[in-house]
Amino acid sequence: MSEFQFKEIAGHYDELMAGVAYKLWVTYIKGLLDRMHFQPRTVLDVACGTGNVSELLSDAGYDVVGIDIAPDMIEVARSKRSRVEYHVQDVAELDLDGRSFDLAVSLFDSLNYIIDVATLAEGIRRVGEHLVDGGVFIFDVNTEYALSHHYFDQANISSDHYPKYIWNSSYDHSRRICTVNMTFEVLENGGKRQFREVHVQRGHSIEELTMMLIDAGFEVVDIFHAYKFRGPSRRSDRIFYVARKVAK
Repeated sequence: MSEFQFKEIAGHYDELMAGVAYKLWVTYIKGLLDRMHFQPRTVLDVACGTGNVSELLSDAGYDVVGIDIAPDMIEVARSKRSRVEYHVQDVAELDLDGRSFDLAVSLFDSLNYIIDVATLAEGIRRVGEHLVDGGVFIFDVNTEYALSHHYFDQANISSDHYPKYIWNSSYDHSRRICTVNMTFEVLENGGKRQFREVHVQRGHSIEELTMMLIDAGFEVVDIFHAYKFRGPSRRSDRIFYVARKVAK
């Protein structure tokens, strides 16, 4: 993932995501861990963004390190002045000086942003290198179904809530690439400002991700329809993967 896509929106990201039920996401992660009877102490939050999940995990008593490729997002995360340690790092080049963790998480379809298959495989391998034997990696992805059915097409233009935005997506079925043109209007320095960002995601198949995990030394423990404890269907829009690092 050589180029990050969260630039101008970084300073307004927490406002944009104000309606996201972060606590429910963390509760679901804990539920997945309980099913495995796994009790981690240390957590690596991969593609942590502005650190909202990292902060909740820290508040829950975990020792958390967050990494993200976007410097502006990490700057916002560090401004929260918590116990979480944040680093600007590309997961495909992840190097935390030999440190290892019990658990790694990567949430909010972050891995979809890695559109090069080889780069994603390397990122998963690097995560594995930073886990203890028996450590767990939990992540979610947008499915091909969601990306091809324009789940990214959203707008907030009628309310008084800022940022206001319009998102329009297109999907290339041959490459499984979803391109999202995003227009934002934000409040800054007492005035309104507009800007655009283009976000690109790839629809990684279950077969691809399973092989990447196996090749990186993981066993796939479970694959779930998001927020449930049942397998995905062909119309699942988001899928969670639970993998365990196999001891060498």
